[in-house]
Amino acid sequence: MNTTEKKIHLMQEAEYYADFNLVGELIIKAKKAKPNSTPVNKMYKCWQSIGLYVHSLITNAEHIETIITQYRSDKLRAITRAQTAENKIAELQGEIKLLKTKIGLGL
Repeated sequence: MNTTEKKIHLMQEAEYYADFNLVGELIIKAKKAKPNSTPVNKMYKCWQSIGLYVHSLITNAEHIETIITQYRSDKLRAITRAQTAENKIAELQGEIKLLKTKIGLGL
């Protein structure tokens, strides 16, 4: 995720939390005013359920981003190591060729 996408995501998340809190305050006021109201109690439970669900989505997205970053890092490290190994192999093959030439000449 690039910087702009991260900023947009954070703004959307902040907006969600603000909206969620506003709705929650209204639901809690209604619940205090009518504690035995079945519709208000159902609304309260649904509000909690939505909050928990969205929180798990946000947490999962953060974990996925972390894992993807780790995979990218591991991939780049593996590529670098492979390139280093290939260069070393080419260097050693050159040395072997040189030694074979010297041995063949009797040097």
